[in-house]
Amino acid sequence: MKAMADQLSAADKEVFSKGLINLMITRYPPSAGAQGLMLLQFMPQAIEAAPVNMNGVTADEIMARGRELAAQGQAAAAPAATADTNGILACIDKKVVITSPTFEKGDFSLGSRFKVTNNLPYSIAGIWIDYKIKSDNRAVPWSEDNFVMEISGGIEPGETRQLSTSFSLLSRDTPLTAKVFMTVRDVADQDKKLVVKAAGGVSGWPTDRSPRGCQL
Repeated sequence: MKAMADQLSAADKEVFSKGLINLMITRYPPSAGAQGLMLLQFMPQAIEAAPVNMNGVTADEIMARGRELAAQGQAAAAPAATADTNGILACIDKKVVITSPTFEKGDFSLGSRFKVTNNLPYSIAGIWIDYKIKSDNRAVPWSEDNFVMEISGGIEPGETRQLSTSFSLLSRDTPLTAKVFMTVRDVADQDKKLVVKAAGGVSGWPTDRSPRGCQL
């Protein structure tokens, strides 16, 4: 799979990555029937089983799935509502704090453990994070992307929880000395409604914006 990706352009690599991850998870038998972010809980096991479940899958099939997902994302995108999304985002950035992101090698992939503190007056059921993986002596990141997590049990007001994620298709040159930088793009309230919702949405979650907002 890595050899396939290395032959692609930067734009196609992103499409390939999304298609590969989706196929690895959806072809993992225990994930049958799961939708949206519920699929992500099967990622570690699906990666482990990928050599068997992905046997015979071609690059064309992976790219086709990636383009399908990209098209779905564009179709879901909608103009920002009249609410001051920039103001809400600035507030969320102060109220939901990410600390101590690591960059480490797991059993099957590189990943990160990090802490999230919720200083909002309501529980959050999910978080949307932008990240960069950088080295101190390099101007260009090794990787720059985003991910969405559904948080089992949520994070209550005033609570700090440690979460973790895995990174796929990083350059083989990425050193373990690199650092992960994370910022909050959005959070979901206890009803899984996005609070900022600048544009688009998350598959399987409500399409309307949370009425809870954010105040400094």
